[in-house]
Amino acid sequence: MSLLSTSAPAARHREWAFIVALLLLAWGLRLCCLEEVPPGWRDDELINIHALSSRVLDGELPIYYLGASGHEPLYHHLHAAVHAALGFNVLSGHILSVAFGTLSVALTYTLVRRLFPDRRATAAVAALTLSTSFWSLMYSRTAIRHISLPPFVLATLYLFWRRLDGDAGTPWRWIPVGLLLGASLYTYTASRLLPVLLFVFSGYLALFHRQRLRGRWRGILVALLVMVMVVSPLAGTIVQGRSRRAIEGIGADARVTELAAPLRAVQDGEFGPLVISVVKTLGMFHASGDPEWLYNIPGRPVFNLLGGVLLWIGVGLCLYRWREPRYFFLLPWLGLGLSPAFVSTPPASLGHTIVAQPVAYILPALALFEIARGLHANRRRSMKVVAGSVSLLGLAIGVVVALFAVSNTARDVRDYFVVWPQRGMVRFLYRADQRDLADFVDAHPELTDVAVGSGLRGPWDRIALQVDTERENVVPRLFNPERALVWTPANQHPSVFLPSWPDSAEAIEAFLEPNRDVSAHVTLYTPSVALESRSLISETAFANGLTLSHAYWLGEGDPMPGQEVELLTAWRVSQRLKLPSLPIVAQPPPPKTYAGPRLAVFAHLLDVDGGVLDVDDGLWVDPLTLQPGDRFVQLHRFALPSAPSAEPYTLRLGLYDPKTNQRWDTLGAGGEPEADVVYVPFGEQP
Repeated sequence: MSLLSTSAPAARHREWAFIVALLLLAWGLRLCCLEEVPPGWRDDELINIHALSSRVLDGELPIYYLGASGHEPLYHHLHAAVHAALGFNVLSGHILSVAFGTLSVALTYTLVRRLFPDRRATAAVAALTLSTSFWSLMYSRTAIRHISLPPFVLATLYLFWRRLDGDAGTPWRWIPVGLLLGASLYTYTASRLLPVLLFVFSGYLALFHRQRLRGRWRGILVALLVMVMVVSPLAGTIVQGRSRRAIEGIGADARVTELAAPLRAVQDGEFGPLVISVVKTLGMFHASGDPEWLYNIPGRPVFNLLGGVLLWIGVGLCLYRWREPRYFFLLPWLGLGLSPAFVSTPPASLGHTIVAQPVAYILPALALFEIARGLHANRRRSMKVVAGSVSLLGLAIGVVVALFAVSNTARDVRDYFVVWPQRGMVRFLYRADQRDLADFVDAHPELTDVAVGSGLRGPWDRIALQVDTERENVVPRLFNPERALVWTPANQHPSVFLPSWPDSAEAIEAFLEPNRDVSAHVTLYTPSVALESRSLISETAFANGLTLSHAYWLGEGDPMPGQEVELLTAWRVSQRLKLPSLPIVAQPPPPKTYAGPRLAVFAHLLDVDGGVLDVDDGLWVDPLTLQPGDRFVQLHRFALPSAPSAEPYTLRLGLYDPKTNQRWDTLGAGGEPEADVVYVPFGEQP
């Protein structure tokens, strides 16, 4: 039977017109400006797409992903299908979340109409405010799996209530409830609260509304049995993947262990962190919200003051009417939905509390119209009714409803689309500078071989550039300007891009001349290749294709004891580098999976007896981006002993594989292996 069948034809038409307009609004807000907001790619998004979903495209079909601290598979499997159809780009990266977010809006309206059949206005305001909310927009436009859970929660609850309100019928009619419930557990870890919610509510019915369960409890048991059957493969995989290493953030459910700091404090007899976490989480709607820049403006509450007050009025209303199942039901839904943030860090996390997202918008709308109904009924019962008073009351109620909906909508849409993406920390976390750079390079076809300043946090900077750059003939080389600089063969032309972070070292800046501003945060430089002639070594070729051409100490005069000294080394890519296979691996990696670099420079400061005084190993360029003919320099820093030495120090350096500690040989004039180390004299001593 249709939810709309009890309405007059004109009312049904108006309702359907509203639903269509609502869905167009929700879809449009989630789909528009995806290349600008978020301003770039987040690590988690790139890991999801290129380390998890890509496994499906490689022919695997994991039931559970042990990488990235443990992930349920449904979102990633669906994401792989999207990428197979659309390729890897901004749209394909986010369209799945857009669809889930829009579906959540539609299902929120549908569930409220099921719970409160005579409250079309309540359903409309709840769905409208959810569709424009900062919270929903954030997760509907980010390529992470959290947003896949609310539609399953809402669909399961709708079907549960439909079966509860209908004829008892055969228990097998509850099978779809079990299927949805089981499928929800494949979305996100917080989904495990949904069976708990139905169990708690069924217990409430058994205690206070036993007649509602008569003829239906068998159906509920069937639904739970189906859920167990559906989720068994996932549960078995998680149990097998759990290990002591989960405490270190590796393996099944490792993320749960990572974040459960308040619970660990309770185990140690300290209840303060748990109390603080609960208080902060309860304040997320009116006082202070999620503290992380990743998915919020830190401390920004979900609602403005009016919305926060209405939410807690809604909670009070449900407590007052707790004997009515539809009101009581909203209380454990909210409480259980918030509970992950009670026992984890950070408190008030918008991601951890995603189960509570729909009910957080239902409660204020319910409070508004319950107050309106109560005032209207009291006014009509009063003996002091005057002409026009009822219509004035209706107008006042309409103004309050509009004030709630419009003020929160304006606040949320402005904060999400204008304020949040322009904040410096957001730009940093989402690689906005790299997207600016990609847009600039796409608009300048003369730029093909470029060097790009990067934090070198795994392969994600490289992948973000590849996805955002539309031209296939652009070959970026990545380096960390805090320690290194790369010259491409076109070194006399502007070819070096430095974003606002990280800051370049003074010695690196000496090789650069500003050319033009790409944006307010990215500058294009023309590099200089002038190296000092006082190299302390002879040019040395290594067997992997790199050649060490220069090495000399920076600074004027003799260094003093305890001082930090810098060594500059210059390298040339003589041939395509010989590198082991470097698969894209989620962070944190699955158990027994190496995810570090496979090439680095070792640099050891030695005393006269060969003892190691200080070590500064590293390679501050991305070797996978280097091409034959490229050159680069990098800095090594060492702290001198505080006591002066009468004997000279020596520096020992070379190339090695950090996974195996195997060193690369140097080559003689005829190409034969000679040694695996180069010694650099220190020069005059303090």
